[in-house]
Amino acid sequence: MKSSRFIFWLSMLMMMALMLAACTSEPIKQQQTSTLEDPPESVEEEEGQTITLVTPDTAMKAPEEKSKYQIHTRLTDFQLINESTGIAWGITNTELRLYQTQDYGETWVDISPSSNVQFVDKLEYGKDIVFTDKKHGWIIRNKQRSAETILLNTTDGGDSWKLSSLPETGIVTAMSFVSSQQGWIMAKGDLSRGSEEKSLFRTSNNGGLWEEVMQNTEYPTSRVPGSVIPRTGSIIGLTFTDSLVGFATIREMQSSKLYITRDGGQKWKSSGQIFKSKLLDRCGSVFAGAPKFLGRGSSGSELYIPITCVKDDQASYLGYFTADTGKSWNLVSFPISGDTGQGSIQPVFRRLHDGWRMVNGIVYHTNDMGKTWKPFPRSKLLNDNLAKYPNVVKLQFTSSDVGWMLIETSDKNRSRLMKSSDGGATWQGL
Repeated sequence: MKSSRFIFWLSMLMMMALMLAACTSEPIKQQQTSTLEDPPESVEEEEGQTITLVTPDTAMKAPEEKSKYQIHTRLTDFQLINESTGIAWGITNTELRLYQTQDYGETWVDISPSSNVQFVDKLEYGKDIVFTDKKHGWIIRNKQRSAETILLNTTDGGDSWKLSSLPETGIVTAMSFVSSQQGWIMAKGDLSRGSEEKSLFRTSNNGGLWEEVMQNTEYPTSRVPGSVIPRTGSIIGLTFTDSLVGFATIREMQSSKLYITRDGGQKWKSSGQIFKSKLLDRCGSVFAGAPKFLGRGSSGSELYIPITCVKDDQASYLGYFTADTGKSWNLVSFPISGDTGQGSIQPVFRRLHDGWRMVNGIVYHTNDMGKTWKPFPRSKLLNDNLAKYPNVVKLQFTSSDVGWMLIETSDKNRSRLMKSSDGGATWQGL
């Protein structure tokens, strides 16, 4: 009997000890998740980047009045809208997790659409997602199985999302907006080797109505008019600089072409100047990127088209530049390509004479369209992060001072978003 009582009380004491341990450990856990300091490295390694979220109702209040909490997230892309405002996103279990900051990345607001709209592939800016300003944004969810292509549109900074569909449009390959009201969507239809059907849609009332302004699907293959983009090749990127002028890059089997419209997308003409150069003749293959609008200068709109030259499995970079809305072009060969996966990325430009690149972990700046580059001293903090996240996913500057960089691990399972406030000389984690 005494033995039974002893066992009973021993069991009770052990249960009380376990309950006491649970109660005393919980406040410590809460304190760690609410702190604004960087988390332990092991937590970040396992769960991804830590960002500080604020509730939407306190987002615009003073810093000390904001309701903050922290999460671990895996980011796959971002876009700066201006120096203080940007969006970043990733997909977790088919749910799009989209965040916006308006205070230089110090705090973020979750502006994700409903989890009922599921995504399979990661979203690319200019193809699947576009924001014209902090309030107006578009997201494309291409058709899956029998479901139609879905358009999600916000006019209040992600507080709410409106759903609509583009019936029988095929797969959206690119989109471009020049304002919150006016934009274009390119879609592809039936595919064959080196060929795709293409249709272009335009809206002038924030998606209330989409009008088909160009298509090559209703013509016999041998009788497609010269005023439309042909079936040959696939769309790489689409950029409109205003309500009339647009540029589209097309990738063919071993070359690329540029098509230009000057009437809002109805008629297109292949550029006779671009992709024809002795500098490109030595390339086995030439791959063009999406045309990037750099702003307006004294002679017209400025654009940059990144070019990758591949020969004997070695890649080198060049760039086409125009300062007069595509009437004339200048091809520049960029020295030193660097090793992909070792802190290198193709050059990016904010304006015609303001560009950046990374070669093996060193950031360079140019002020002459990439003809010459000035290296910054190697940043220790950036170098330490590149040791863990060697792949540079994206680099973007929205002013001569402020830029962001997304880096990721070799297995693409973890990422890190970094920021520079001095033109790329030094970097810090967001």
